[in-house]
Amino acid sequence: MNPTHYLTNTESRKTMRMLIRISVCLVLCVAVRPAIAEYNPFAAAVIDISLNEPNSPAYCPAPGQWIKDSDFNEPNVALGAPIGAGLNQSSEESVVSLGAFGGQIVLAFDHDVLDDPANSMGMDAIVFGNAFLVLYNPQYHFAEPATIEIMPELNDNEIPGDDPGERWFLIAGSHLSDTSTYRSKTWIRGGATQPANDYPTFTGWPDSYDTAAYEVAATYVIVNNIHALANPNRLTDPNTEGYWGYAEYSPTLKLGDRDADDTTGSFGDACDMPAELFYTIPDDPIKTGITQGSGGGDAFDIKWAVDPDTFAPANLTSFRYIRITTAVDARFSDVGDISAEIDAVADVRPVADLNCDGNMDAVDLALFAEAWLTHAPNGDFYPAADCVVDNIVNLDDFAFFAWAWSRQ
Repeated sequence: MNPTHYLTNTESRKTMRMLIRISVCLVLCVAVRPAIAEYNPFAAAVIDISLNEPNSPAYCPAPGQWIKDSDFNEPNVALGAPIGAGLNQSSEESVVSLGAFGGQIVLAFDHDVLDDPANSMGMDAIVFGNAFLVLYNPQYHFAEPATIEIMPELNDNEIPGDDPGERWFLIAGSHLSDTSTYRSKTWIRGGATQPANDYPTFTGWPDSYDTAAYEVAATYVIVNNIHALANPNRLTDPNTEGYWGYAEYSPTLKLGDRDADDTTGSFGDACDMPAELFYTIPDDPIKTGITQGSGGGDAFDIKWAVDPDTFAPANLTSFRYIRITTAVDARFSDVGDISAEIDAVADVRPVADLNCDGNMDAVDLALFAEAWLTHAPNGDFYPAADCVVDNIVNLDDFAFFAWAWSRQ
């Protein structure tokens, strides 16, 4: 969306001047406050889908990379904010491995994630993993795609699946158009199908079990001695992504890297920006590269959800639960199995929710008014109010801000 589109006539300019005056007045009567601690924009709980419940772990990995490593098999690290490693490095600080094909985890928010028209680009949620760009080239990702499924909470008892409408709906990514790619795989401890790397060794884990997933046919090429997932559009339309709608495809930026240049010391970067503000603005999943002002990751629109049986639109307005499943069935002798690693999941905040409290209200107007005409690197510059990421809070930002406000 181009915010200057909303500055094309005299009436809209007058409206914005009026709103600015109102905002200035609000500063005098409303105490500007930081993000409300009670609101958590990130996934808040792991739902137990283990094969040996109630024993740990509360997720169901397939055999594969890192499953025996306690640094990578703790599902609770997928809760809360991500720890971004940047464009060209794989994070190993805060990820849980799902293992190979069909390994999965189910997370829950403590609120409904809404299909919100006030969100940037119409995106509603973001999954963060540890993918990275090979040689900083946006046409080549070291990526291990995983499918995304979502489920609404309809009766407010926080028990997923106990209402007929509480079922999994698939986010139909770029390579998913029907049920033909859905299949299962049997894993046998010590058997021919067991990868050499790892077989789960949690207490009571069975000697044989099945996983299932929608398989994504990913074509890897060797770039700088790294298995890279090549953008299939790179020769014909290099600005458009060929893979979208999956987890663990796009990098997670370092906190505060607002210009997406892989450093946090550039003009306009904000190392002290709260994670709740930085990691709740989406990257454009359809365009190559990382959108400035976003925290990276893989954003999706609830409108992309389909009925997995018919692939008809699900017409969901919200979701509470999210299931992420490794979707590539491949193994390489040097790196082992393709195995998605998940860092976090975030609810996208509306553009005009400047303190990430889940609302667009008078406090946000006051924050914007207080930031009016400030610029980086001055201490009074408020990065969240710089909606168009040009390091000054001016009429272009207010156009974006007012657009979001008008759509709530």
